[in-house]
Amino acid sequence: MKRALVVEDNDTFRLKLKRLLERYYDFCVFEATNGEDGLLIFNSEKPHIVFLNLSMPKMDGFHFLEKINPFSTSVPIVVLTDENDKENVQKILNYGVEDYILKTKFVTMLKERLEKTIKKIKRTTRVLD
Repeated sequence: MKRALVVEDNDTFRLKLKRLLERYYDFCVFEATNGEDGLLIFNSEKPHIVFLNLSMPKMDGFHFLEKINPFSTSVPIVVLTDENDKENVQKILNYGVEDYILKTKFVTMLKERLEKTIKKIKRTTRVLD
């Protein structure tokens, strides 16, 4: 089974994403409310994809990205953000993330952006599992 990690401090948003991933995409979903806990889960559960909020307590999303270095891992990272201006989006993408989803347009962007990433995961999980 595909594994996803959702690192998000907003309980409502995290639960909504978890339910969507489980119900429609057949993922086993692990949850963390901060980057510190997310890093522990990332290392122990080896998820196939990570959904990461940038603004969180203890360890924010940018520090999480620095610790796992998306350039050296094949795990796609999808950033969950409220930032929409070009400068901030480019900063996010420069960290080596797969994609980003605007929280304000979550429902419409999730399906569109996630489908392409999940196709990549399906190809690699056949080899890994």
